[in-house]
Amino acid sequence: MFILNISPDQTNGYFDHSRRIVLAYERIQDFYLADASKLLQAEARQAPKNVAVEAAMAALIFAEATARDEDVFTKQSIIRLKKIQSKINNDTASNVHHLIAEVEIAIYCGLLQVRLNNRLRAASEFLTAYTTSKNAYKMHPQNPVVKLLWGNMIATIGSLPPELRKYLSYVGYTGDVKKGVDLMKEAHRRILNNKTYKIYSTRANILFLISAKQLVDNEEILPESFGIDPMENYVTAIVSAKVLMEQGYNDTALKILKQIQPKEGQFPLHYFHYLFGKGLLAAGDSECETSLLTFLQNYKGMHHVKAAHRLLAWHYLLANDIKKADSLMALVPTVGLSVIGPDQQAERDAEERLNLTLIRSRILFDGGYLDEALEILLSDSGKKCCKDPIEMAEYHYRLGRVYQNKGWIYPAIENFEKAFSQHQQPAFNRANSALQAALLYEKLGIHGKATYYYSKCLELKNFPYQEGIHQKAKAGLIRMGAY
Repeated sequence: MFILNISPDQTNGYFDHSRRIVLAYERIQDFYLADASKLLQAEARQAPKNVAVEAAMAALIFAEATARDEDVFTKQSIIRLKKIQSKINNDTASNVHHLIAEVEIAIYCGLLQVRLNNRLRAASEFLTAYTTSKNAYKMHPQNPVVKLLWGNMIATIGSLPPELRKYLSYVGYTGDVKKGVDLMKEAHRRILNNKTYKIYSTRANILFLISAKQLVDNEEILPESFGIDPMENYVTAIVSAKVLMEQGYNDTALKILKQIQPKEGQFPLHYFHYLFGKGLLAAGDSECETSLLTFLQNYKGMHHVKAAHRLLAWHYLLANDIKKADSLMALVPTVGLSVIGPDQQAERDAEERLNLTLIRSRILFDGGYLDEALEILLSDSGKKCCKDPIEMAEYHYRLGRVYQNKGWIYPAIENFEKAFSQHQQPAFNRANSALQAALLYEKLGIHGKATYYYSKCLELKNFPYQEGIHQKAKAGLIRMGAY
């Protein structure tokens, strides 16, 4: 733990992004956290009234808590962040940077509470961020950093479930996905194009990439298309690789990850090995085993553990080591937690038998290797490889996704509809089939069908990635004027 001793009485400070502060942020973003701590200690001794030290320390605490991802340390980090937030809030010389720091710290706390699965506390933190960013936007509407944060808040609120949005509207919290995303795009562009805001550029890149990937359906979110250099620093590279991988650009993501292999002096981010292993598996590289085992052997937290076991099981299945594959899948329900989507899906997958055809096509599709995935699916028909309606739904879903990404709209819709109608259980493939069919019908201008499938998607509950799927379905209904 990196500890910074700062005077507790800081009621008349100032906010100066000094050279040391700038360097500290750069070291944090490259995960040289010990170096960043030393810089902040030196700045605190020389300029004890500089509140920017507190804001940078909050970023350092969040980075370390994210990397460790251990419950006890996460709880301690939230307490430390709240103390810093209180100091900044009580500073009588408050300016726009104070407000930005308060919003960022509330977001940090909210994200850490999500990791602890404390949904109500996370919601409280995000509502604090909403209120503070709203006030900041009223006071500084032309500041692009403020605008970015406010855009993120209203887009996020706008994407929440209908019943929660209705409740929040009673207490003054309203949202709009399109307006929020548009504000974020404009603000992000201004931040990158104006050196005045350079210290915020990495944080803006990360917030924009993650939010846009989650909320935008009708365009690819490619870092360089938005002026983001994926190799700017370690954090940007990790987030860029993740976003690219999720959109099927596996080779590009692997190229980034290979260039940022962990170096001596960097604080260990175990997630790197998980992400790298996942990408190597999709590329058919047997070195995925080394990366995934490195993750499981060194990571002490509880997230991505189920998912890592599943990926290793798939690797052994493809290598025809059925015994190892089965034993790893049997472990999935007994390890880690089911808080995040990948772990929830891994636990669901552990309930089903290992179907070689479906898993091979799934891995290839996730990596963006569409022709190879299609060849596998068509060479082994659904009736041959599938033993029950749940597997048939997965087969048609996989086929639909391949056709969709190849731009073959009508075959994609046909398979999505077949996947949705195969059984009545709530499952990711059924919900996403409904969502993707709706998006394609919307693209064709067939709004009645689009509205039908968006609504059907929202009717399904209790499946992995539900929040993200429902967010996109609600955004679709809003575009249809049906929400």
